[in-house]
Parts: sequence; C-alpha cells; structure tokens
Amino acid sequence: MKVRKALAATTIAVMSVAGGALGATMFGTANAATTPAATTSSTTHASNETAAHEAGESAAREAAENNGTATYGPPNGAGPTTSSG
Repeated sequence: MKVRKALAATTIAVMSVAGGALGATMFGTANAATTPAATTSSTTHASNETAAHEAGESAAREAAENNGTATYGPPNGAGPTTSSG
C-alpha cells in the first residue's frame, strides 16, 4: 500500500511539473508571438518657426513646441467664450 501511495504522489508531482512547463511554453511563446514590437516614429514635430509666430511666444512655449509637449487650443476642446451684452 505504501508503494501505491508513493507512486501516486510521484506521478502527481511529475505531471504537475510537466503541465507547468507545457503551460509556460504555450502561453509564454504565444504572448511573445502576438505582441507587436515597439516602433519608433520617424516623423518629428516641427513647431511654427515664422518670425510673426516667434515674436509673441515665450521661451517656455517654444521649448514645449520643440519637445512635443505643447497643447493647442482651449482646454477640453471648449470654444472661446464671448460675453454678450
């Protein structure tokens, strides 16, 4: 009876290791195969460099335009507010 229990325990342990290895192989390579590689953009953002534009622009704004962090327009897409009256 002890031999049967030992055999059963060994079988369960071996199958657990084999199942874990098989699962890691299947899911590990499937994820790697379906994940697209990171791409870098070859286009660069060019700020408006005309003299008329530069005349009214702060150094901080120019730096933001050059590094791509500048925002354009009012926040949240809200249009200009006008008061009538």
